[in-house]
Amino acid sequence: MPLTVFITGATDGIGLELARRHAREGARLVLGGRRDRGALDASLFTPARYCQADLAEPDAPARVLAHLAAEGIESLDLVIHNAAVASYGPIEADEPGLITAMVAVNLLAPIALTHALAPHLAKASGRVVFVSSIVADLPCADYAVYGASKAALDGFARSLGVEWQGRIRVQAVHPGAVRTGFHEKSGVPAALVASPRIPSAARVAAQIHTLAQGNARTPSVGFGSAVLRFIGRRAPRLLERALRRGKVKAAAANAARDGGRA
Repeated sequence: MPLTVFITGATDGIGLELARRHAREGARLVLGGRRDRGALDASLFTPARYCQADLAEPDAPARVLAHLAAEGIESLDLVIHNAAVASYGPIEADEPGLITAMVAVNLLAPIALTHALAPHLAKASGRVVFVSSIVADLPCADYAVYGASKAALDGFARSLGVEWQGRIRVQAVHPGAVRTGFHEKSGVPAALVASPRIPSAARVAAQIHTLAQGNARTPSVGFGSAVLRFIGRRAPRLLERALRRGKVKAAAANAARDGGRA
């Protein structure tokens, strides 16, 4: 029988590529997103598949449950918590509402949705996959709230994996930078994500798809991500010193550049 799969943040980036991949495999899909369905690919985002819900709002779980009930979906084989928002820059520049939204979408919504969907997952002895990030294990200056939300999400996934052991499988996957519109939306300077070595969303989605079929509880997506996470966990002070030196050098270079323009 085909799998029944629910994916949040399915309208763009990794989520969209995961949706396309599962659609090709014949899965029954429930795709979550904020955008109006009229702006999306009608062949993929059909009324039966698409659940429009803003995860920053507290009624998102109720909207998802209502959609499942309307479509007669009583069990879920796979839930992928992919949606996330971020803001790049010093925390003092963030508006309070943006900080609240980051915590809501990246942490509170996955917790609330997992709670709401637990009976559906239990009926299928399913799996829940949290798309975390390597920043959960790294000091991430200018991404502090995003990093904190992913670290907290890891903590939830780790505890839930023990709590649900033998009933529902829990996994947190950790990609690094991905070539999507996510960085532009969060305000990351284009020069910082211009490297051709940054993988595409399709490539990362394929890796996550493979990992989601395995038994590793907290896998990294790609060798580079694995190395950075290893350093972040085993030599955090060394990494922090290196990052501080990098920030100082960048500030000095910016000062010199700006002084030359004066």
